[in-house]
Amino acid sequence: MSIQPIHQEALQQFIDEAIRDTDLFLIDLKILPYAKIEVFLDGDDGVTIQKCAQVARYINKNLEEKFGEDFIYELEVSSAGLEHPLKLVRQYLKNIGRKLEITLSDDSTLEGKLEAANETEFTLTYSLPKAKHKKETKTIPYTAVKTAFVGVSF
Repeated sequence: MSIQPIHQEALQQFIDEAIRDTDLFLIDLKILPYAKIEVFLDGDDGVTIQKCAQVARYINKNLEEKFGEDFIYELEVSSAGLEHPLKLVRQYLKNIGRKLEITLSDDSTLEGKLEAANETEFTLTYSLPKAKHKKETKTIPYTAVKTAFVGVSF
């Protein structure tokens, strides 16, 4: 048995093949010490355990074929979830109508409803800090965003 270096390009290719012709898209890929691989997915219609398992089986099969059965690694495929920030325009588009918690490049924060999004910017409606009943709408370029999380609504 052996621990071999995992090449990001090969892994990326396996993931791309596994999610081709699905509504899934890759949010993040981490290759950690001791051959631990973490794959975080999102999907236009959400991510189910079954979809994650299908992707994991595809990756496992291809890693075995490429590196042999003695190749030691740990693979985790999961939904990006609410604890991961939005990274792709596609995520903003999918979350129109939901609450976002934004930290801008200047470290200011905004919390509001995502009204619209396109390839370069998104529109957020939020309450003014000193007048909660008064709303303001602002168009924000993605380049001005440090982090954006989907807020939890109850």
